[in-house]
Amino acid sequence: MTREKRVFLYTIIIGFLTHAFRMTNTMICSDTTNYLKSIGVTWVISLGRILLPGVEKIRGTVELPFLIGVICLVLIGCVAVFFVRLFDIQENIFLVIVVWILVANPVVTSIFAYMYTADGYMISLLFSVLAAYLCLKKKGLAGTLLGGLCLAVSLGFYQAFISVTIIIMLFFLFRMLYTSEYDIKDIGKMAGRCLLSGVTGVAIYVVGTLIVWKVGGHQAAGYMGIDSAGGTGIHGLLQAVVDCYVDFARFYIVRWELNRYNAMNVLMFILTLITWLVLVTKRKLWRMPARVALMAFLFPLMPIICHIFEFASAGVSYTSTSMEYSLALIYLLLLIMWSDMRLSVSTQNTNIEKPEDSKDAADFVERVRWTDLQYWKRHYLSMLSVVLLLCISFHFTVIANRSYYNMNNANTKMEMLLNRLVMRMEMTEGYHEDMAVAIYGSCYQTPEYVPAAPMMSGVVSNIFLTQDNEYISMMNHYLSTSYRRADFETMCQIAATEEFAMMESWPSESSIKIINETMVLYLSDTDVDRYLPQEEGEE
Repeated sequence: MTREKRVFLYTIIIGFLTHAFRMTNTMICSDTTNYLKSIGVTWVISLGRILLPGVEKIRGTVELPFLIGVICLVLIGCVAVFFVRLFDIQENIFLVIVVWILVANPVVTSIFAYMYTADGYMISLLFSVLAAYLCLKKKGLAGTLLGGLCLAVSLGFYQAFISVTIIIMLFFLFRMLYTSEYDIKDIGKMAGRCLLSGVTGVAIYVVGTLIVWKVGGHQAAGYMGIDSAGGTGIHGLLQAVVDCYVDFARFYIVRWELNRYNAMNVLMFILTLITWLVLVTKRKLWRMPARVALMAFLFPLMPIICHIFEFASAGVSYTSTSMEYSLALIYLLLLIMWSDMRLSVSTQNTNIEKPEDSKDAADFVERVRWTDLQYWKRHYLSMLSVVLLLCISFHFTVIANRSYYNMNNANTKMEMLLNRLVMRMEMTEGYHEDMAVAIYGSCYQTPEYVPAAPMMSGVVSNIFLTQDNEYISMMNHYLSTSYRRADFETMCQIAATEEFAMMESWPSESSIKIINETMVLYLSDTDVDRYLPQEEGEE
């Protein structure tokens, strides 16, 4: 079986083992109903995701967890194939680790919380990787331009994956720096190609977005800072740099406690640094201080590249891991370096002739490994790295399933709450389904974060309903009701009545009443002040 087929097979198997529970269950998610039922195309296009609505044109505005999940696994399988080809990763154990990290990392788990749009996001991921692959592997101007075009397509589905393209390009340049076959001039040319390809892709995307906005009458949404792109001067740029490093640490060291997730990540960074020093020593790169200096310069750039939108827009907030897939790739830098060193060392320490056919290279490496009796002594560091990455990969699968368990638990609780609310409404004297519904406050539940895992807000907090329109949308979508929301003016009039003042919060008997021909649900005092009469001078 060829390397590509094995990679694809590993992706499907590990992907199902990690995400099968989510793929075979429907979870209550307020964004699902908002996006598919009420927000619609206008909102998505105003966010700059001009190609994303095309996905719904094919499969319809409905969440299909299993179908979407399978499509996502296939797309990630393609991503893995391009990745191992680009960095010429051969050994089976390395292929398994690459696939496991790509398909099971917490970012994928977080994206699967938004299953209704996960397929569109994964299309964006594929094109972001393809953009880097074409730019780096296809020679000439054609590769540069095709890479730029793929980047534009990726941005059109979901802008956050531009950091994936950049981090892969950085890895490739880093690899060129420790490979003697390339001189500084070659590396400079490749860096120029990457820059040109990136500028081309962004230019195509910006022009395309402006045209779509102009033709469709859309404008930039005031969400996540997209309408404030450009930063806020020198102070804003310096603050963005600080935020990049804070968010970088936040992903890998997520709580003020020692746990296996933190410990394994810290050990991974230590081993990456040690591996780089071993590589510099073995290849005598210390004789070329310019190369060493450039490699050392690229390390601290990683947090900035992974959070590039901190500079593109002052209002961007990395509160959801669905924006941070490039961070998951950091684990693979350690693997790339050991893959290169093990192949080169094995070639130098054996009389076996290395096969020219790349598809036989993996078998060659395996043969060298088992015939060289001193191999295990010489490569204990690489063995430690492999074991660590396998532990990290397995923990990703545990994190995913713990997260889905929490989602299902919260899903059950919320479904029971919605049923209780509807039942109490129907039992209220004078009730009829055509009356408007006014909901004040919310029944917020404490998020159940997964221990020893990053703060995957998409997996947890997105389940909880906080707005009155969300409660009504979920009732109509999941319980087959047809309630309509009371307008703001009506809710202000009701809040000013004595009857409303006498109501107590849910689940008190007086938490549900009919006031002014409107069904009123008083869940809590959260944000109720905005409906009450404002004193003079208050906003």
